[in-house]
Amino acid sequence: MNIEQSFRKVSPFAGLYFIADALKSLNISELINSSLPSRSANAIYKHSDVALSLFSNALLQGQRLSDLGVVKEKVFAGLGFKIPSPDTVEYACQELRPVVCVEQILNIKAKVIEHQHCYSPRLNNLLTALALKTKQLKKGAQGYTLDFDHIVIPTQKQDARLSYKMIKAYHPCMAVIGRIPVFIKNHNGNTPARHGQKETLALCFDDLKSQGIEIENYRGDSASYQADVIGLVESNCKYFYIRMLEFKAILSSYGSMEDTSWNKVSIGNEKVEVASLMYQPSKCQKAYRLVVTRKLREDLQMDIETGTAYRYSAIITNNETKSETDVIQFYNQRGDSENTNRYMLNDFNLNSLPFMDMDTNTVYMYMMAYAAILFEWSKSILVNNKVEAIELTMRVKAVCFHYLTVAGEWVIKKGKEILKMYSEKNYQVLEI
Repeated sequence: MNIEQSFRKVSPFAGLYFIADALKSLNISELINSSLPSRSANAIYKHSDVALSLFSNALLQGQRLSDLGVVKEKVFAGLGFKIPSPDTVEYACQELRPVVCVEQILNIKAKVIEHQHCYSPRLNNLLTALALKTKQLKKGAQGYTLDFDHIVIPTQKQDARLSYKMIKAYHPCMAVIGRIPVFIKNHNGNTPARHGQKETLALCFDDLKSQGIEIENYRGDSASYQADVIGLVESNCKYFYIRMLEFKAILSSYGSMEDTSWNKVSIGNEKVEVASLMYQPSKCQKAYRLVVTRKLREDLQMDIETGTAYRYSAIITNNETKSETDVIQFYNQRGDSENTNRYMLNDFNLNSLPFMDMDTNTVYMYMMAYAAILFEWSKSILVNNKVEAIELTMRVKAVCFHYLTVAGEWVIKKGKEILKMYSEKNYQVLEI
């Protein structure tokens, strides 16, 4: 094998220049800088440089903040923003640390439990602002569904606490519309999902309403099955759908239902029986519809509470017109929001939090959420421009492989700087 060394500055990720050019035409940098507190006049790098560099690092498969140094080495001038060092990113994130709110409550054993949560209104408002700027959300549009969930992020950071999984972790909650994160509030690992959920969701709804986003449907897991949460979401949405587990208070009601009340249906590849009944949860002012699913136990063992050999699950909702099958299938679409959580952990590096404290890592979570929003927009732009092999369902790795990984260099021709691409594919300026 013969080797010839060349010192020409050829980038192996020249596809990034086209994404960066599209961002520039939309004035994304100006939005970021105007939304966040100004950095020192002596600062070389702006907050937009930090956010867009972290976006680039994720796009190019960087898994840690330190990989930003490799991006800086292999992607040269022409991006429209500057790539800082990892140390500079840390300084900038420390400047944006939100105030840590600390609560103390007494548990039944009279021991003080400290719950820490991090939330920054300005950082959070930028999530929705970016979605609006990129037209992935529109003010006054109808039919938006808000999915709310919590993520366990294992970490050995010095201030992380034991989660319910008995590992040190942070436990942030995230609200998404489709794959667009619109709300983040970080909690320490010892804070359960049910704790303070009404107050958290109130912040989320207030933020969305302040930016003209109306929510038609709310979907939540069993942690949202609380009387005050149900009241809050009903006052802010047209419909809500919340998973219920096997609560003893209603198990006997399931078991006493006549067999004629149950309908046999197929949900996905599974055959189950479904039925509806009205039920008034404790402390609620009225009754709501329960869409109940039952499936015969494989061991045919009788349950003491129900007096039957079935396993039961239910969804509580204020929608009384959808069929049981439609309610269940609509709720099951919430699984895509759980996929969004996994994308945030793996594609956008929340599983590799770089800083030593919870509040600076919370800033990093917001930055990576901005990256996730810009990634979804980038895919839509590539698809609209009929770029070969790009699909809206793709994850970061696939887009990097099919579009970003291509050799290119900046050359001077007739006094003009031109991006020379080494590819048989037809790379063109992306139209917005």
